[in-house]
Amino acid sequence: MISFRRTIRGRLLFLAIAVELLMLTILVANSLRLLHGAMTTQARLQAGQMYPVLKAALTAPMAQRDYATVQAVINESRAAGGVDYITIVDTSGNRAASNGWPQERPLPAQSVNLPLFKWEKSPRYDVVLPITYLGQPLGTLHFGLNLSQIMVARRSLLIQGASIAAIELLLSTIILIFLVYWITRHLTALTEASIQVASGNLPPPLVPEGEDDVGKLGAAFNTMSRAISDRVRDLHEQAELLQQEVDERRKAQELLLEQQLQLEALNLDLEQRVADEVLKNREKDQALLQSEKMASIGQLAAGVAHEINNPMGFISSNLRTLAEYFSQIVRFDQVVQENLGSAAQEIITRSRESLEIDYVLNDGTDLINESLGGAKRVTKIVLDLKNFSRLDALEYESVLLSSCMESALTICFNELKYLATIRKEFDPSPEVLCHPGQLNQVFLNLLVNAGHAITVPPGEIVLRCWHDAPFVYASVSDSGSGIPEEIKNRIFEPFFTTKDVGKGTGLGLSLSYEIIKRHQGELLVESRVGRGTTFTVRLPCSTP
Repeated sequence: MISFRRTIRGRLLFLAIAVELLMLTILVANSLRLLHGAMTTQARLQAGQMYPVLKAALTAPMAQRDYATVQAVINESRAAGGVDYITIVDTSGNRAASNGWPQERPLPAQSVNLPLFKWEKSPRYDVVLPITYLGQPLGTLHFGLNLSQIMVARRSLLIQGASIAAIELLLSTIILIFLVYWITRHLTALTEASIQVASGNLPPPLVPEGEDDVGKLGAAFNTMSRAISDRVRDLHEQAELLQQEVDERRKAQELLLEQQLQLEALNLDLEQRVADEVLKNREKDQALLQSEKMASIGQLAAGVAHEINNPMGFISSNLRTLAEYFSQIVRFDQVVQENLGSAAQEIITRSRESLEIDYVLNDGTDLINESLGGAKRVTKIVLDLKNFSRLDALEYESVLLSSCMESALTICFNELKYLATIRKEFDPSPEVLCHPGQLNQVFLNLLVNAGHAITVPPGEIVLRCWHDAPFVYASVSDSGSGIPEEIKNRIFEPFFTTKDVGKGTGLGLSLSYEIIKRHQGELLVESRVGRGTTFTVRLPCSTP
């Protein structure tokens, strides 16, 4: 059911009542305004008529300060009626005479207008006027006019006006209800018929017809509903035929779509497999190429180390023999110096000074010791090269991570020494079971990356090894530019690199990650932009 206030008749009725109520309100308000103005004017006129009389009667006694006569005059004036109180205040502010107003209460101020909605039991109009004689002030006259009769008349007028307005509003409402109902008498039937048409119940019941506008609307609706009923019946017949054809086409399309989806799924699966295989092959090829390169480098390093090791062997042996010979010559010289005669001593001394034999003996010892130290360094480099070149070792070995880091550092030290200072912090740690050549490759990649990260030499690279059971840790820290957070998760992806073209292939960290993973370890990274990066290798300790 539609709410009454939402129907046309309801809205027309509410609108008419609202207009009627607005007009009555304006009429009553305007009547009150005019009445209030007339009452205020009447009170001012009455006060203006009383003031000259009271002033004439009080001027002489006030001038002579005959307050007894003043009191008699105001008593007689108030007894005449129409006045609530009369009070005389002298020039000093004291009450000279008073009638009808308590002595302890302050006198009211001059009234400006009569109150419109202030209903008092004893309404009055307060007047404050001066009393003068020949321009000299004698005091002030205060009196209040009683407005009870005026207020009673105003109340009666308000009650009668409100009653007339209510009766007029009630009669107007009744007339408007009948008028609105008569105008819209056919709308209910027309609405119900429209709902029947909307719900598909055709043809709907006929609505009343007539000669007025609403009746003609009903006739037009009846004609329209019959036409719609005929059209709908034709459409239903055509729709049934069309539905059969649509069903057949839909079945064919569903079959074709199913076959197409299967084919697309097969194509996508095949493309994904091909892409996966291509990626795996590329990774394998790159890893194999990298391994072959490292193996070739290892073989070359092993060959060079072997070729260098042979001559260094007899060089070191000859230097040691030469050191022994030279020490014997020094001892022989001491013996000769101790056993020569005075004549031969003088000749030999001159010869020793001219030939600087003492300097030669001392410097020769230093030269031999320095050559032996250099030979030991060359031997150590050769040994590190041989250790680093063990890429073809198939069996696991127990080694120290610090020795692997030392071997890798020996290989790339010539590149790093111009970029950074190297600091080592190797704590005592147990051995790990690993392929040393593969770990050498990991640490070489980390050291080369650390050198590339230092863009403003001189920087610092710190190598650390420590033990925290059951793992052994090795880290490479640099003071370079750091890794931005947005690419930190991609650095171990194959072929991902931020280096310039020709400086990197994007496989170093990827291969290192896979090598550490095959060793059942983990490669961790910590980095802060502008502060540097730390790569940490964590491997399990060797077990029997």
